[in-house]
Amino acid sequence: MAFSALLILLFHLWINLTNYQIENYLRELCVIGVDLFFFVSAYSIGKKEILYSKFLQDRFQKIYLKFLLFAILGFFYYHWSLTKFISIILGLELFKKGGGSFLWFLPTIMLVYLILPLYKKIDIKHPILTPVIGISSYLLVSISVSLFTNWNQIFIFFNRIPIILIGYYTAKNDILEYLNQNKIRYLITTISTLITGIILTYLIYINHFYLTWYHEVFYILYIPFIMGILLLIDKIKPNCFINLIGSITLELYGLQMIFGFQIANTVFHYIKIKFISNILTILILIMMASMISYFFNRKVKLENLLSH
Repeated sequence: MAFSALLILLFHLWINLTNYQIENYLRELCVIGVDLFFFVSAYSIGKKEILYSKFLQDRFQKIYLKFLLFAILGFFYYHWSLTKFISIILGLELFKKGGGSFLWFLPTIMLVYLILPLYKKIDIKHPILTPVIGISSYLLVSISVSLFTNWNQIFIFFNRIPIILIGYYTAKNDILEYLNQNKIRYLITTISTLITGIILTYLIYINHFYLTWYHEVFYILYIPFIMGILLLIDKIKPNCFINLIGSITLELYGLQMIFGFQIANTVFHYIKIKFISNILTILILIMMASMISYFFNRKVKLENLLSH
């Protein structure tokens, strides 16, 4: 989750230090921060025993309430109409604008938390039929929408369904545990997926790869690289900084999308040095996110205490 948050931050706010294409390519790769979050979330659902009502209540408290808080900030900061505000908090804008909707990722991840546990229940009863129907339905809808509609805004989420399913089935089938049983096997898998992923992502970047019958297919073609990165960072030992970022991922995402561009521009206006400006912008957002997380969690704990 920490690496996911940092990659998303770099993707949105990093000011390029050079004019070299390789730096722009690396920044473009940071988009996989979203996919890492989807994978980890699905993996967690695949691993844990879930009481659906309690799970949704917990996700509502930890995610939707923060989304609502950011939407209220956005209402005053952007001077939205009441109609737009209601459309945002109900998740309707997500289906109208896709990635252009306000904090699109938060209502989307709530959809994952709403649907995937139900998918898991069906999958437990019908372990062979469920993935066949699920994958076939996904492909049918993706190709049909690509060919016959202009509803391209759905693909920022819809083409993440494969990585979500991979996360779920990785957990269900204990694939990481299997790889970890043999260091050579783990190393070969990590290197092969990374190399394949780097080749694919770079070719997509330089050729602007596009299919008319399967819009935004690059989300799918990025999967080998995503898996290689996941296997790589799984071997990095947690530390205080990683734990801190992992605890403020949603706050960091919300703040960067509302205030991040203004903060980055203001810092650069005074500092003038791109690298230092980038670091300061990141540190400022981390401090702001930490403060919001602290006060929000303190408020939630107090409400829980009073309710008992």
